[in-house]
Amino acid sequence: MKLPIDFFLQHINSKKVYYFSSKKINTAIPHYFVCVLKNNDDTIILVCCTSDKEDKRKKRIELLGLHNTLVWISPDNENGLIKDTFVDCNSYFIYTKDEFKTMYENNLLDYKGEISENHYEQIINGLLNSPTIPNEFKELLREIKL
Repeated sequence: MKLPIDFFLQHINSKKVYYFSSKKINTAIPHYFVCVLKNNDDTIILVCCTSDKEDKRKKRIELLGLHNTLVWISPDNENGLIKDTFVDCNSYFIYTKDEFKTMYENNLLDYKGEISENHYEQIINGLLNSPTIPNEFKELLREIKL
């Protein structure tokens, strides 16, 4: 059952899991994304998930020894994931509320569930530990942790 658009938009928040295809990751294959932060200016910041054990990002992270920037989440009834999933905390993606609205209205985006507080904290720590995340964004994340 599809939620009314106003209800959907009001409930975009941290820890929510969405499933959609993104031009920002150079593939038409849909991925799971976890909302890390929704700013007051209606900017939605997400991290991308992969379940592919052979994924290039996962291999790169392991090669560089950045294990603390890769978060493993197993599927459960709450998060809506269907298989073991890895979150790459070395990049993030910015969307606007309007972009989410358009994708949702065109059936290009699905809400799947919500990750646990523990996994959310691991993602925040992974982003903070990543050498590729800008300091300005890390400052926003530190405010979340307070």
